[in-house]
Amino acid sequence: MKTTYSMQNPEERAAKFEAELVQTLPNLLPSLRISRIRRQQRIGPLDVDLVLDVSTPLGRRRRIYVEIKLAATPSRIREGLRQFKALIPNQRHAYPVLASTFLGPRAREICREEGFGYLDLAGNCFLQFEDLYLERIVDKNPFPRPGRPSSLFTPVSSRILRALLEEPVRTWKVGELAQAAQVSLGQTSNVCRRLLGEDYVVKFQGRIQSNQAGKLLDAWREQYTLAKNTQVAYYSFEREPEQLMARLAATADPRQWRYAVTSFAAAFLVAPFVRGIGTVAWYVDGAATIDTWVKALDLRPAEAGPNVILLVPYDVGVFYRTQSVNSIALVGNVQLYLDLYGDPGRGREQAEFLRKEKLGF
Repeated sequence: MKTTYSMQNPEERAAKFEAELVQTLPNLLPSLRISRIRRQQRIGPLDVDLVLDVSTPLGRRRRIYVEIKLAATPSRIREGLRQFKALIPNQRHAYPVLASTFLGPRAREICREEGFGYLDLAGNCFLQFEDLYLERIVDKNPFPRPGRPSSLFTPVSSRILRALLEEPVRTWKVGELAQAAQVSLGQTSNVCRRLLGEDYVVKFQGRIQSNQAGKLLDAWREQYTLAKNTQVAYYSFEREPEQLMARLAATADPRQWRYAVTSFAAAFLVAPFVRGIGTVAWYVDGAATIDTWVKALDLRPAEAGPNVILLVPYDVGVFYRTQSVNSIALVGNVQLYLDLYGDPGRGREQAEFLRKEKLGF
């Protein structure tokens, strides 16, 4: 059973972590033969937590310098990694590695950017030598910190991301962000602390601002799938998508029937790139409203070849910052990007064009 790292004594925590890491190394690095492990070594001007002498599968010898950081939050590690690497003597044969209890996607990304390998007790691993490439990804954190959301991309937490990404240059007080996202103040505070720790936002004079909007959107799109929503397929006798959307706008009163068109139909009105719209998809305000839409637009069930998709959202956050074009309600550009990106039918191309033209990050 893995050790819990909630003890108050930092030295005891570090010692227990180091002992468990050393014990786990053969499982973390199965491709390497470890010939020697030295602890707490002074090498020139550098204090190294662990020095590993290893051999690759082709017999080449390498030396790995391991820097241990139990609290390896992205906002804190970059400068430390740079300082550590700059002090390594004979860098040609030495390879720096960061070790921690758990390294999330952002921390792992920073390690790669700074030329570091990484290891953690969850099983994440990345090493890259001339004749070796070793990578393992474990996204679930077995050592969660109390008071932090399990993920930034859960339905409630992601509402805060929507507000930040829809207005990426705005500075927010936490209360303003909570009100805009319609999330409790406590939850908003927890998410903001997580965002700060992941280096996705900065804080100054008591206000929060996104400083890595592009990286935050990238991380969200990797976790997002349109399939989380309930999708129901229909056929409309309106053959032209433009006519169907015009009829949709004429039929629905947004004050009573909340809806928002998404995917290629919305992109056609906001930032057209891919020609030809085969299907008009829109979010509806709950499963109970589907029959109303079906009757109002004379839709027919379609087992094959639908030209209408009604989406019941897994989270009402999809309606945040909807926009109107030709009196047609569309999802906001952040939601539209997410919906398009995972579509196999040239959705990624359309998504990136939208991102360049409308989001700018």
